[in-house]
Amino acid sequence: LKISMPLVAGLLPQVLPEFLRCYPRIQLDIDFTDRLVDVIEEGFDLVVRGGELRDSRLKARKLGDFSLLLVAAPAYLRQYGTPRRPADLNQHLCLHYRYPHSGKLEPWVLRRAAGAPELQLPTSMICNNIETRLCFALQGLGIAYLPDFSIREPLADGRLQPVLADWMEHTNVFHVLWPASRHPSPKLRALVDFLCARVFPQ
Repeated sequence: LKISMPLVAGLLPQVLPEFLRCYPRIQLDIDFTDRLVDVIEEGFDLVVRGGELRDSRLKARKLGDFSLLLVAAPAYLRQYGTPRRPADLNQHLCLHYRYPHSGKLEPWVLRRAAGAPELQLPTSMICNNIETRLCFALQGLGIAYLPDFSIREPLADGRLQPVLADWMEHTNVFHVLWPASRHPSPKLRALVDFLCARVFPQ
């Protein structure tokens, strides 16, 4: 099975070895990328993709929902103070994500009062993956905007703390997609069912 998966820490890599233990005769050819691949033209059997579905040539199943959170290390908050409202972020070190396909920075979606101007955040560091921003945040080098599934352990053990939690409202969704023109093979159905059951368990 040729599959494409996003470069997302804590989402999929730990699930795939379990799949191969359950189905040792299935071979996986995995492309980890944040590039928006063309599923049909590039010959993928399955892709995992976040956000809205825009390709009518694909069938989809919902993998699960997740939230985006602002987090920082306790040492950072002791040194720089804890933001109390979104405008306070202008005085902080902000760790950003750049979309590889557009070159734009990921917006930090926070609740805003009616008429409040859009935030123009400092860019202390920019990268194109979760792992680097998580590493910088853990080392007290700034505030990062990260998906909840990538930071469960450091939040639980106190290495990271939520910031402006009452102002956060953005959620997103992952889907598994495959070409609609093909009748799914037993091995493809097995992988789809396995991912949907294991990645975001109810």
